[in-house]
Amino acid sequence: MEYAKIISSNRLRSSTAVRDHNLEAETESDKARILFSAPFRRLQKKAQVFPLESNAAVRSRLTHTLEVATVGRQIAQKISRSLELEKKIVSKESFVNIVESACLLHDIGNPPFGHFGEAAISNWFKKNAEVEGSRFEQEKKLHKNHYLDFENFDGNAQGLRIMTKLQGEDQFGLNLTCSTIAAYLKYTHPEYSRDKKINDFHKKPGFFLTEEESLKEVWTTLDIPFNTRSPLTFIMEAADDIAYCLSDIEDGIEKEIITYNQLIDAISGKLESSTLDYWETIISNATINSDHVSKFISIRTNLINKSTELAKTTFLKNEEAILSGTFTKSLIPEDSYEYKILKAVRDFVARNVYTSPEAEIIELSGNSIITGLLDKLAPLLTMSFPLFEYILNKDVKNVKLHGLQIEARLLNLLPEQCKKSYRADSAKNPEYEWIYRTHLLVDYISGMTDDFALEMYQKLAGIRTT
Repeated sequence: MEYAKIISSNRLRSSTAVRDHNLEAETESDKARILFSAPFRRLQKKAQVFPLESNAAVRSRLTHTLEVATVGRQIAQKISRSLELEKKIVSKESFVNIVESACLLHDIGNPPFGHFGEAAISNWFKKNAEVEGSRFEQEKKLHKNHYLDFENFDGNAQGLRIMTKLQGEDQFGLNLTCSTIAAYLKYTHPEYSRDKKINDFHKKPGFFLTEEESLKEVWTTLDIPFNTRSPLTFIMEAADDIAYCLSDIEDGIEKEIITYNQLIDAISGKLESSTLDYWETIISNATINSDHVSKFISIRTNLINKSTELAKTTFLKNEEAILSGTFTKSLIPEDSYEYKILKAVRDFVARNVYTSPEAEIIELSGNSIITGLLDKLAPLLTMSFPLFEYILNKDVKNVKLHGLQIEARLLNLLPEQCKKSYRADSAKNPEYEWIYRTHLLVDYISGMTDDFALEMYQKLAGIRTT
């Protein structure tokens, strides 16, 4: 791979905007398209750890995303300075813009209630396919690889679908540059072909089969081998790894689930020899602050600065392997002090914050909400295509004749943009109509905020009417 090709202004559809179409302007435009989009705004009502949180000081997906983008920008600036000095890149600003945009996008496909929402969607489709003779079992037999996308639903794949298809007035979504789309793609295989034994790029599905052709065009345009990460993706991944566990710890302290002293004691107890000395130096530098929140902020800032410098060094040291597509590790190496400290923090968060009653009870509620919404919308998937066409086309006569009033009202709930995507896809490939219809429902539910999902579930269940 070459920087001159992977840092590109090319889009899947040429931009019609009236402006200078130079590289820097195009990558700046990507950031604007993301920041002004509805899915990005909805992140403010999606949980980072604590769903339906009323405390504004506790992070949402939006505040977490902005923090990741800040860290990603910091790493990209450090790397791009070196690359620019060596005359390997034409535009340092474009390099940084692409990384920042990928960071802004990294959680945009998350359904309500985060990973529990993903699991609820996956489990619902798995259970329905196990029912002998059901429509779901039949469709799985007909289109197994496509059905696997629902049985192992993932927000990363949904995010790619949002940015390349669901937003905008046509079938190109936000119509971002190919460089930004490629930088977003953390996992490089769909569900049917990924192999967890190979490397972390196979850890989760990165895209649905419905978007595979668009991705192939992206890879071809940038001269990236199929199913290969963009070098810039490593920077986005490192930024997320650095930001999320430190943020979650701070939220735990803010909600008084854990204390500063518990954190310090627990991390110190997990570290040994020179790593412990390194950690104690960071702690001692924080003791000049008077209160525990200020001390933790000092520790967080120190760790972020050291980790971003390490990520820069690792990228430049392994630049040849990264560009050849053979580098498969993190920019925070496992033998580094920073990795060991961040891992100890992650383990502490997993045991003491993610499993707190505040988080777990709402997550269990989230599972019931997502499952309940799918149950209520299921008639749209079990009905035949001719009947579905009646309600899609608002054929009042046949809706009455076949008693489809309930189904018609359910379909009316779904956004017109999602229906537009369904119509375009099913007209192009009618043999996959049911798959596109299923994506239509999943697009609707995954796009909900936590509070809207709760409200819609209560309305459909008859618990509330306003």
